[in-house]
Amino acid sequence: MRHSYWLTPIVLSSVLILPGCDKGKDQPTPTSESAPSTATTKMSDSDLKKSIRAKLESDDAVKQANLSVKVDVNDNKATLSGTVVSQDLRSKAIDLAKSAQPGLIVEDKIDVKPAA
Repeated sequence: MRHSYWLTPIVLSSVLILPGCDKGKDQPTPTSESAPSTATTKMSDSDLKKSIRAKLESDDAVKQANLSVKVDVNDNKATLSGTVVSQDLRSKAIDLAKSAQPGLIVEDKIDVKPAA
């Protein structure tokens, strides 16, 4: 009976530690061939500006607004300015610009002036 005192902490710690060692074994490890790249490629100012411009021109209503785009890749920031006829169009332009690059910050300097 005296020998079981030193054995008890070892058995208890094994019971608590060993189940944690099994985590992650059921999940396949990604390989470079099958795993998509999570690192985003940083575009130059001009490339990002072209990408945003292309996104804005893909929508006819936003294209007609002819918004101005300024880009600073180092700060991951784009500035949109100009005039649109509705708040919905303003929101759409901002969403389109944000979709050009993940995590892009879009500064909104778009004025809304409904058509007379």
